[in-house]
Amino acid sequence: MKKLLSAALAAALALALTACSSTPAETPARTSDELATILTTAINENSEGGADVITASALTAATDWLTENKGMSAEDAAALVEEYGNVSYEERETFLTGKGLTADEINAFQEAEATARNAQMIFETLGLSSEDFEAGALSISLINVRAYGMAIIKPAEGKEETVTAALQNFIAGQQQSFENYLQDQYAIAQAAKCETVNGYVVMAMGENSDAIFQAISDALNANA
Repeated sequence: MKKLLSAALAAALALALTACSSTPAETPARTSDELATILTTAINENSEGGADVITASALTAATDWLTENKGMSAEDAAALVEEYGNVSYEERETFLTGKGLTADEINAFQEAEATARNAQMIFETLGLSSEDFEAGALSISLINVRAYGMAIIKPAEGKEETVTAALQNFIAGQQQSFENYLQDQYAIAQAAKCETVNGYVVMAMGENSDAIFQAISDALNANA
């Protein structure tokens, strides 16, 4: 009987140790849209200005539209978008009509293409390419009238230093721009934050950036 009890206790102890040493499930990586929600909420709740947020997925808005609405392969869609970019502005509607798009489809495609082009300019302003990240959300002003830039980026494998350096260089550029121009904006740029939070590189530069950064950090660490 004692042997049976000892065996039972040993088995229970083994199960308890296994449970204690088991690795918790990893938190699923957030999508660009989820990061956009986090960023938009953090900005809207901690600043007076509204957030104009663009996601990494916007980079492929034009090709995505073609694959989803015209049944094209990703390769054919990318080729058409590239060809469209080389057509003069006056001939673009004729070009798309020749590709079989209706008037409504032309409007929808051109809206998607403009979104992708704007996203490309923003990411290029930061010195980033699509190979550098898995997901991301940004709020960047292309008109340099204030020290402003917010970002949450999930770097691609091995690209954390690249992403961090790009955002730090953006901040340094803003600091240089306003150092002898607008002292209040220079102070904002000086107070900017750029840190890695739970695997995401976060940049917060703007009015009340400390509170915005904290709100983003809290959201990224939730359920981690």
